[in-house]
Amino acid sequence: MIGHSLRICTMNKTQFIKDLKDKDTVSAPFLVKFSAVAVGKNGKPYMNLILMDKTGEVEARLWEDVQQHIGQAVKDSYINVEGRCQTYQGRRQVVINRLQLLREDEVDSKDFVAEGTLDAEALYATLLGHIESMKDPHYKALAEAIFRDDLEIADKMKRAPAAKTLHHAYRTGLLEHVLSITTTLEALAVHYGKHLNRDLLLLGGFLHDIGKLWELSFERVIDYTTEGKLIGHLVMGTELIDRKVRELDAQPGRLPSPFPVDKQLLIKHVILAHHGQLEYGSPKRPKCLEALVVHMIDDLDSKMNSISTFIEQDLTTGQWTGLNRQYERFFFKPEWAQPKALTQEYT
Repeated sequence: MIGHSLRICTMNKTQFIKDLKDKDTVSAPFLVKFSAVAVGKNGKPYMNLILMDKTGEVEARLWEDVQQHIGQAVKDSYINVEGRCQTYQGRRQVVINRLQLLREDEVDSKDFVAEGTLDAEALYATLLGHIESMKDPHYKALAEAIFRDDLEIADKMKRAPAAKTLHHAYRTGLLEHVLSITTTLEALAVHYGKHLNRDLLLLGGFLHDIGKLWELSFERVIDYTTEGKLIGHLVMGTELIDRKVRELDAQPGRLPSPFPVDKQLLIKHVILAHHGQLEYGSPKRPKCLEALVVHMIDDLDSKMNSISTFIEQDLTTGQWTGLNRQYERFFFKPEWAQPKALTQEYT
């Protein structure tokens, strides 16, 4: 029976998904990202799984003893897998011969969740530095109330991904994304001068995705929360603004005057419009210059991250990647993405 004879000597993970090749023997623990039971052409059930670790994810199939493992190999569970890697329809797939459910204390969680390469504390200190440089007393007080004074938000910001899959989909990804676009927004505020309100622009960069702290769950597998599915991060962001403005107005001496309604409306508009188009989920299209710029730089930064990550992880030989289904095109591999031998061949 699958799982009964499997003995685990150590949970030190030495085999990672990015290194799996066709015909490799697989023997390692993984985190289950997705699990479902389907019925094959022969009428027998099988398990369709997506396994993950900090280096990526891979599809897997379990053909035998399915009923025994339906309640075990579920999303967010750790399992030890023995099997083989094969190529099926151009993609890697693990065929599972044996699996065993693992306890949380039998694994090192850092082996299974992708993390950014930059230090979260240093990144957050940089964010607070940008806030300190703001001049508008109302916008600055709002940023401080959210990022400096709210310890729950500070903790989540240091750990949260920016998305489930599309871009910066790893721990600290949201903070990296926010600081990346903030650097660009700072430069554009200088370049366009009086035509852009710098503090509104920066605040839009800080807050455009703030609702993702509650839209996504990210302790293990990145997924949408119930609140995220029903409400979404744009609305959550504007709700946070309303709540923090009420709190600021209720604190004697915190503001030089009550928080202006027009400023509150403008920052809420930047959040609501940052997807740019109605068909992309924004209830409003950008109707002020700051909202337009935040939308365009957010879109640019997300595409730069997702496409460069795709190019780096692509295993296709030659100067072109395989087909990127999201963008429906092949991408040329620049020198930094090509093996040294191939680069030398073309120089």
